[in-house]
Amino acid sequence: MAKVRAAKKPPAYKNIHEDVKDLPDDHTLSVKNVKGWEKHNKERVKDLKYKIRRMDKGKEKTLLEREVENRSVYLANIARYFDTSIWLDLFYGKDQDHKVTYRPIAYAYDEEGYIKTSPIAN
Repeated sequence: MAKVRAAKKPPAYKNIHEDVKDLPDDHTLSVKNVKGWEKHNKERVKDLKYKIRRMDKGKEKTLLEREVENRSVYLANIARYFDTSIWLDLFYGKDQDHKVTYRPIAYAYDEEGYIKTSPIAN
């Protein structure tokens, strides 16, 4: 059995975008990490739905329903990331515990040649 496992080829991931597959395993948004987040959130949604069905109406049930909806959207964004390699969510991580930070690709310059730092005023 060990020989069979050793001879097994690594997964091809035909349904995952090339840019995502090319990331190393230690990268934050690698296939390995994001698949783990996806699995964790699917299990969490399943558990929450089970709890919600057995609860009476109230504030706690509403909070759990919100969490289910947030995690469902997060799972949809993960699926979109695998298709397009574009991370759409504002948060990332197992429980969405890290916030995405944006950085400019190209700076805008004013008439004097300085980098613009203030928002555009009309």
